[in-house]
Amino acid sequence: MPKRTLLLVVRFAVVYGLLAWLAAVLPVYAQIERPLVAIANGLLHETATETRGLSFERRDAGGTYSYELRVGELGRRVEHDMHAHGFVALLFAALVLATPWLGARRFAFAVSGGAVLVVAICLLMLMGDVARWEEEARAVMNLPRGSRPYRLPIGFAAGLHQTAAAGLLPIVYWVLVAIRPAAPRA
Repeated sequence: MPKRTLLLVVRFAVVYGLLAWLAAVLPVYAQIERPLVAIANGLLHETATETRGLSFERRDAGGTYSYELRVGELGRRVEHDMHAHGFVALLFAALVLATPWLGARRFAFAVSGGAVLVVAICLLMLMGDVARWEEEARAVMNLPRGSRPYRLPIGFAAGLHQTAAAGLLPIVYWVLVAIRPAAPRA
């Protein structure tokens, strides 16, 4: 392994370890989940007979999601402990902080694109959870499948979430966009 690559890996491991420690000590993940829940709640699909609501209550260093489904007169509230979807954001932040200076323009481009990717991944994972909670609520109320909680097809994100492979996407992105050598000038 080239010395430069080894140095990047060691720097990343140290920075990620520090960020993970901070996330364990401070309510970092709960702070990341709060805006994600607000966005996911705003994207919920409702009909004349079906209403949905998603909220997040912070507790200690964690929190609880609350999903409410109402179909006609029937209603069900499902609560689940917080998942740390924000681990993807921590991975990306560690990559950014561990990478040597790239130059202002390249850095801004790489960080802005990565931030959009991280928010999209975290949001899709949360939306996948909401789809499962919808199925759970419908099963408890003995209701058949109805309209989906989101207009977007989110089934493809389930595998990324269940295996934590979502964390690989920002790493691959950062390697391809930021760490790769700059193109030689003519």
